[in-house]
Amino acid sequence: MEVNENDMEIGGINIHYLSYERGSGRNFILLHDTTQTSESWAGIDALRKIGQWGYNVYAPDMPGFGRSDSSFQYNFIGSPSKGSDFIRDFSEKLYLQNITVVGPSASAGTALKSLINEKELVKSVIIIGGLGVDPLLNELNKIDSPVLILWGGNDNTVPIEHGIKYHDLIASSTFVKIDGSGHCVQLEKPNIFFNNIKKFMEQL
Repeated sequence: MEVNENDMEIGGINIHYLSYERGSGRNFILLHDTTQTSESWAGIDALRKIGQWGYNVYAPDMPGFGRSDSSFQYNFIGSPSKGSDFIRDFSEKLYLQNITVVGPSASAGTALKSLINEKELVKSVIIIGGLGVDPLLNELNKIDSPVLILWGGNDNTVPIEHGIKYHDLIASSTFVKIDGSGHCVQLEKPNIFFNNIKKFMEQL
């Protein structure tokens, strides 16, 4: 089974995405930071590795990044709500439910907002060195679904205190500090990243 490259239209724009489909009823959506694209996940073979645990895995180029068209409607930078709308429309177009969203850095706000707004679709979230969460601080206590918060012990982009604050506000969250890692835990310590998310998913 291979990772496939795909294109589809959502909201009048073209969206490019990678997929690894197992015919499962459980799904992962892997978002990316503003300095990355879906290829960042391909570079650590994330779709195949997570897929082999029994999931369908999707990694879109967010609107305006990689090979996807730009869209004000889905501009997740600074607007977790617009990012959440993209998650909803992307998921509905592919008939996805029972979704875990992975949101590194600037996409963390989008991942958490999708957990708040799209509870019928999104069942759990994993954030990594979360940026873009501050607009949601007054809403985080609404979350009662499982959230895994991963943070590099040497993150110089977003202080680890931010992650601890999010953990305190989300009663259903688990916080894991990754020693020896900077901001991009998934790229700097991929084996530790995979081990932590596998353990998290096994406990759901």
